[in-house]
Amino acid sequence: MLKIAVLGAGGVGGYYGGLLARSGQEVAFVARGKHLEAIRERGLSVHSVHGDFSIKPAQATDRPVEIGPVGLVLVTVKSYNLEEAAESARPLVGPETAVLPLLNGLDAAERLAAVLGERPVLAGLTHLSSAVAAPGVIRQVSPVRRITLGERHGPAGEVSARVEWIGELLAGSGVETRTLPAPEVERALWEKFLFIASIGGICCLARQPMGTVLTTPETHRLYVEALQEVEAVARARGIELGADIIARTLELTAGFAPATRPSLLADLEAGRRLELEAMSGTVVRYGRQAGIPTPIHQVVYAALKPSSG
Repeated sequence: MLKIAVLGAGGVGGYYGGLLARSGQEVAFVARGKHLEAIRERGLSVHSVHGDFSIKPAQATDRPVEIGPVGLVLVTVKSYNLEEAAESARPLVGPETAVLPLLNGLDAAERLAAVLGERPVLAGLTHLSSAVAAPGVIRQVSPVRRITLGERHGPAGEVSARVEWIGELLAGSGVETRTLPAPEVERALWEKFLFIASIGGICCLARQPMGTVLTTPETHRLYVEALQEVEAVARARGIELGADIIARTLELTAGFAPATRPSLLADLEAGRRLELEAMSGTVVRYGRQAGIPTPIHQVVYAALKPSSG
């Protein structure tokens, strides 16, 4: 049994932490407010397209120091809370701890390493649609539940021993897991970022779900141009995403249910703080650094900034 801490027990952390706890691992959830109270009182309930389950009792706290050092920390907070979360995570990190970020954006691992040190921090990303439906309740709706992970630095073609065992641990809980060498996991981060930053931004501009954006010629074209901007910025930074990356991403997008709302749009409609800096804000910032124009993402950023919280 491995001791695991989930830093941020929302849709992503609550779901993956729940799977790990169900598989027999010792999991401690770090949560806040009514969600924390409900988990403490009633346990964690998960309603999923892969089958419902409950973790009761569930270990939960808002003070990581009460948990102490663990073998694995899953970091699943919102990107704008990352520095605060990293500081709070210090008591969780011992000599053998691995820290796996599963956040939107590109620089979560670097920001964590700045606080916790280079050694424990891995690179990671997830493909999952999951949210807190009510305090203590997670609703997971996507057929895909995939985690991709790897070392942040290392030679091409090599997957470290610790990445392999973490991958096996996750796979044992039911998660589709990909373990990749450092160069490939960075490329995977960019491929996901190209998709979520672009579709999220255009859906927010249009105030429409993905299906409407794709079937309206004008917004479809905006989406393609947004994808092309991110691809150009990636290339300027030495990341080759493949000649067919735009076509592959459009095919991926078309596979979603037409009513799908990206998390950025869901947060906008609910009046919640937006992960804008981690999305179009990053495209604009990296574009300026590389001398690459990003006019579509600049408009998205400017239009959403007053609502970003």
